[in-house]
Amino acid sequence: MSELLIRGGHIFDLTRSESADILLRDGRIAAIGVGLSTGGTIVEARGKIVMPGFINAHTHSNQALEKGLCDRFPLDAWMVIASYGGTNAELSPRDLYVSALIGAIEMIRTGSTSVLDMPRVNPASFEADTDAIMQAYADIGMRAAVAISYSDVNFPASLPLELVPGMDETLKPRRTAAVADLVSHLDAFIDRWKGRHPLLSPMVGPSSLPRCSTEMFEASVDLARRRGVGLQTHLLSGKSQVMVGEKRYGGSTVDFLKRIGCLEDWATFAHSIWLSDEEVRTLGASSAVAVHNPVSNMKLGAGVAPIPELRKAGGRIALGSDGASSADSQNMFETVKGAAILHRINHEQEDWILAEDALDMCWNGGAAALRQKIGQLTVGHAADIVLLHTRNMFDAPRDQLAGQIVHSELGGSVDTVIVAGEIALQNGRITRIDEAAIHAEAQEIVSRLHAGLPERMRRAQDFMPLFRELERRVSKTQLNFSRFCG
Repeated sequence: MSELLIRGGHIFDLTRSESADILLRDGRIAAIGVGLSTGGTIVEARGKIVMPGFINAHTHSNQALEKGLCDRFPLDAWMVIASYGGTNAELSPRDLYVSALIGAIEMIRTGSTSVLDMPRVNPASFEADTDAIMQAYADIGMRAAVAISYSDVNFPASLPLELVPGMDETLKPRRTAAVADLVSHLDAFIDRWKGRHPLLSPMVGPSSLPRCSTEMFEASVDLARRRGVGLQTHLLSGKSQVMVGEKRYGGSTVDFLKRIGCLEDWATFAHSIWLSDEEVRTLGASSAVAVHNPVSNMKLGAGVAPIPELRKAGGRIALGSDGASSADSQNMFETVKGAAILHRINHEQEDWILAEDALDMCWNGGAAALRQKIGQLTVGHAADIVLLHTRNMFDAPRDQLAGQIVHSELGGSVDTVIVAGEIALQNGRITRIDEAAIHAEAQEIVSRLHAGLPERMRRAQDFMPLFRELERRVSKTQLNFSRFCG
């Protein structure tokens, strides 16, 4: 039996704001009260704020070494640069291990204790790649649900190319993988990791609906249901994807998800931007989780997700940083603030998202996305806890304290991070890995990635006339949006 006592801190979550001790036992919160004692480790928290760890419900660990990759590129052009690579863009299993650690270091340093990661891997080294990523999270001691990302059609298949006549044959949609092969890889991944480590959960991650054939997506849903694991995908992150869905599914993409039984509590949908009013109602009435990514959506000009509308419709909403090559940061303080203030520019005051609303999406929405008892300082919940020093903050009533955490903090106050009762960050130091050595190795990988960047940029520029023409034609097409969403 392992015990740890957090003594004398100001406990803050969505249900309490008080000074008390927290006793952690065997990875869970065992007691909360005044004057608690233990024979185990004691963490002095007097003068500090004690809160649940943030939950990052959508990112891509394979991008953690690509901060600052590109600027002023919209979503589709960014996809060519970041996701479909070019010279020196492929990552080895060791590269993916280092990249996952770099992302985890940043998340832990800025108060995240849990992540839902959706990394791309090389189909030719699927087993080695996936195991390297899982091992990285095990080594640093971070809670992680890992939805391996895959697709079975090429990038042009995700675009409404029929709008642009005379397309080059090299840009035609085509299959890139066999459904049975991918399902076999995923089944084996789940076999290796389900129940193997208390902090790690394998998931399936069909990249997005347009980037998967209907057969592949339905097979992914069947696999998640059959194996009892979660599924994450990207949903309507670009306006043109509405048209792809209408052609492929004969109507609404969300209706298609409902027909195949995918709007369940084990399914999470990143971005969820270009939803019609009816789709908002359908998704909101379901038990699935939409994951809001305000920072990357703004940077890529992808659109503004209908989060206030989804909240009114009863939707379950989590928050995610998205990958570092689009959002450039894995800092959930930035994401939480973005979620709180973005929608004020196009909604009436009564629909504004308050600081506690943003924290609720991060904590309770994130817990729903990972389907775990996290995000609360409650007896029986996982002992995933963050201590903030108050050199830059002030003890205050709960509304004002929530406001400080959401609107004025960037992560510099994070002092101690505890995951499942084990200290992952203490006095600003990562405890379980040699951070300096990992950073040095990461720099070598980054230098290699940057050496191939000019070719990747040229490749994206070759696509730009197509993207501009598609954007022009999509913008002229009447889509059913009665509200502002981008």
